[in-house]
Amino acid sequence: MKTTWKRYRVLLTAAGMAVCMAAGMMMGIGWSRGHIEDMAVRAADEEMAEGQTDKDGTFASDYANMRYQLYGDQLYKEAAADEEIVRKVCGRYGLDYDTFLAKDVTKEMYNYEEALWLAKDMGDCPLLAEDVEDENEAVGISSLEIYICEVYAFGDGKAVIESMCKEFGINPHGTVISDLTAEQLIQIGEKAYETSDHPKG
Repeated sequence: MKTTWKRYRVLLTAAGMAVCMAAGMMMGIGWSRGHIEDMAVRAADEEMAEGQTDKDGTFASDYANMRYQLYGDQLYKEAAADEEIVRKVCGRYGLDYDTFLAKDVTKEMYNYEEALWLAKDMGDCPLLAEDVEDENEAVGISSLEIYICEVYAFGDGKAVIESMCKEFGINPHGTVISDLTAEQLIQIGEKAYETSDHPKG
């Protein structure tokens, strides 16, 4: 047995060292990958912080920056999720659907796109959270109030909606998102932005 052990000791030792080296290398690769990802996230955050104001000093949506400004030369129609909405945005602003670039989407265009999306995908949702009838839906983004509170990270969505509906001459109770025009939805979003603690540039 001792003879067998001596014979294979070198091979076993080499194999053990190889396993240890491979494990160490995998740990190093994992750490390196995590470190690179952290650096990339930090760089993106810094870039976004620098790009949060448009030329006129108004807030440029974080989402719009992430979704469109970082798309480089990709076409807007390829970057956006909804072809019908993209066509409407292009039609409103006189853009060529087949050539307009995602990076050239302005805050105004994005606001219009968002309003169209709200009316289309959340159109049946009430304006106020208290008017959500299905208890199961009440835990998600089931009203305009919850949506704008999430987007602008503040708790005054109800007050904003009620104040804007008063200006519009609309009763917010019993009203759903699709009852509002795109312009009214944009105005509510702008009021929410002004009321929130977002940096104003």
